[in-house]
Amino acid sequence: MISPALLRKYSAQPHPFTLHLADGRRIRVPHGDHLSVQPAGRVFLLWKPRGQVEFINLTMVTSLEGRPLEETVPE
Repeated sequence: MISPALLRKYSAQPHPFTLHLADGRRIRVPHGDHLSVQPAGRVFLLWKPRGQVEFINLTMVTSLEGRPLEETVPE
């Protein structure tokens, strides 16, 4: 399972990434603005083309594929 914190970190990046679900689906997220993680972290909302939305249980996400997270360097 992917943690809510990790999904939030990836959604803050400007790069696309892909979520792999337990039912075999692959969901491409073109940009972090296309999803929102519930504050409790159990569910996230995915904005799809033409204004459609999908609620996805985060426990169904088996892996996340994308660029390495950019590290922020403290000043």
